[in-house]
Amino acid sequence: MKKVLISVVVLLVCQAVLAQKKRIDSLLTKIEQTAEIKDWNPYLAQLYAIPQGMSALSEKGKGELAEALRAGDSKKQLRALFMIAYSAYARYDAPQMLTAALPAIRICRDMHNNYYLGQMLAMAGLANFIQQDKRKAIYYFRLAEQASLTVRDTDNLIAAYTNLEPAYAQLKIADSALYFGRRELAMANKFHRKYQWSALRSAMGDLGEALAVSGNIDSALFYYRKDENISKKYGATDDDAYLENNVAKAFISLGKADSAEKHVLEAYNAGFKNKLWEFTADAASILSKLYENRDNKKSIFYLRAQLVATDSVNARDKSRQFQLVADKDKQYEQDLKTEREKYSSLVRFYLTIGAAAAFLVIGIILWRNNRTQKHTNRLLSEQKEEISAQRDHVEAALTKLKTTQTQLIQSEKMASLGELTAGIAHEIQNPLNFVNNFSEVNTELVDEMDQEIDKGDLAEIRAIAMDIKENSKKINMHGKRADAIVKGMLQHSQSGSGVKEPTNINAVAEECMRLAYHNLSAKDKGFSAEMATHFDTDLPRINVLQQDIARVMLNLFNNAFYALNQKQKTAAKAYKPEVSVSTSLENGQAVIRVKDNGSGIPDSIKEKIMQPFFTTKPTGEGTGLGLSLTYDMVVKGHGGSIQVNSIEGEGSEFIIQLPAKENF
Repeated sequence: MKKVLISVVVLLVCQAVLAQKKRIDSLLTKIEQTAEIKDWNPYLAQLYAIPQGMSALSEKGKGELAEALRAGDSKKQLRALFMIAYSAYARYDAPQMLTAALPAIRICRDMHNNYYLGQMLAMAGLANFIQQDKRKAIYYFRLAEQASLTVRDTDNLIAAYTNLEPAYAQLKIADSALYFGRRELAMANKFHRKYQWSALRSAMGDLGEALAVSGNIDSALFYYRKDENISKKYGATDDDAYLENNVAKAFISLGKADSAEKHVLEAYNAGFKNKLWEFTADAASILSKLYENRDNKKSIFYLRAQLVATDSVNARDKSRQFQLVADKDKQYEQDLKTEREKYSSLVRFYLTIGAAAAFLVIGIILWRNNRTQKHTNRLLSEQKEEISAQRDHVEAALTKLKTTQTQLIQSEKMASLGELTAGIAHEIQNPLNFVNNFSEVNTELVDEMDQEIDKGDLAEIRAIAMDIKENSKKINMHGKRADAIVKGMLQHSQSGSGVKEPTNINAVAEECMRLAYHNLSAKDKGFSAEMATHFDTDLPRINVLQQDIARVMLNLFNNAFYALNQKQKTAAKAYKPEVSVSTSLENGQAVIRVKDNGSGIPDSIKEKIMQPFFTTKPTGEGTGLGLSLTYDMVVKGHGGSIQVNSIEGEGSEFIIQLPAKENF
């Protein structure tokens, strides 16, 4: 009979597994047959509900990606990368999300497909958000916003605002959090579709969170209640843990611990029920602090719950471990209580039998503890191996990102060289104009001389000859000027030997200022500005890498003239744009000051301007690497320093110091 039952159970399990696999294969086939990626959502939702559904989607995506790469088919590569990215997001596998999203972004840009570009930029932002890199997440979310605006994609645009608000809120940047929270609510009110209530609910909660960060707790609670009302009306409980945690924190800020306790318990239960471990950990942390001075036992229990939930966040496929540990904790307490009672009863019962029974009970307890310890060690060992594998994956992704950053920095250097060459090309036009003009004049003078020779007027012939001679000198002078500019251009175009050489800093600064001015005036015919130089004529030649220092100067002058041009567009007619450069020798340091009276730099971003990829210029006009490379060339390349003095609306001054002691 027992064998028959076992056979029936095995048969039922096999049938269930086969049915599940058949269902997964059917959904994957439908995804493969669906032309547009945006029409996959119904099938993805069904796959998500099936165990191993997302893993099967990931494996299919990897297989199709390999085939598409061999065939060189960009469209199929994009479809495969979407499969991998979606399955990774379902598992909260941030490294895998980035591995799929970054090449998908490149393909979308090559195909000029802003609809899918917005989705993949958002996916990259979410991956960085999961990895706690909020600023990088904001960078991608803002790019996703721009792509969605381009194609007027309301769904992705609301999603961008929904992502941007919590990113700024967690960074405690209240103004930006409020701005995007209000934008999200405004868009949700215009979102007249079947699931408008879901968008409104998310917007209410996000705006409440932004108001809480800004210190407006009463208004935050107002929007939290609106979120709760919508949730109750439509029976949506997926975000209850997140909402109740925020409500509890708001009551704590108001000093209402009792109200906070009620909501945070609801958050803990909702998070535990829906296996939302990050919210469960947050709620457990709050509960542990609330009970700290009232009920030490409860405080310790929730502290342990927080630790287990945090571990589950770092390893999502260990989600069952939290429930197991929690249940085991309760069972352990019950077992311990039972064992104590049993032990006491046995001791009383076997007092007459003697010490043998006592040793037997002690042996049972030791054996049980040993078995429990072995089980715990096995779980810890498995978790350690998994964390090690994840660390290797993250390190590989980091190496790839560093390689990409290196390529971007090299591109910026080449762009800087392009700016230099453009300025030189404009500069060389002046002496060439002189050469052409004086050549034409000499031709006319020769014709006049022929006429005077026929007349025999010797005095006039001599006068014309003197004019021709003077013009030839000017042609020669301007020809040498053009030759010098060409030689300078060739020097700047070379990568350099990497050896520092004595360099006239005054000459480099003056040349770069003129080149930057000509470069901008060639792009904007209406731009003009005064250029002032205050050079220390006794400044010795400084041992530097001339190409690097020229790029540093060119970057600073480009930024200065750009600031003047921006301010000139809105300033009064009395405004006179001016850029000045000065040099001096102070305490063994060559000091270079580049000053402008442009728009200035706000105090809020002064500390960020030297960071890679940070830029205040509009999209497409700057990469955010110019000042970062300038800093590296001055500080790391030459052991110098760079300082910024700026007043918003009045102008900026960059002060560079280079060691000059070795030149004496």
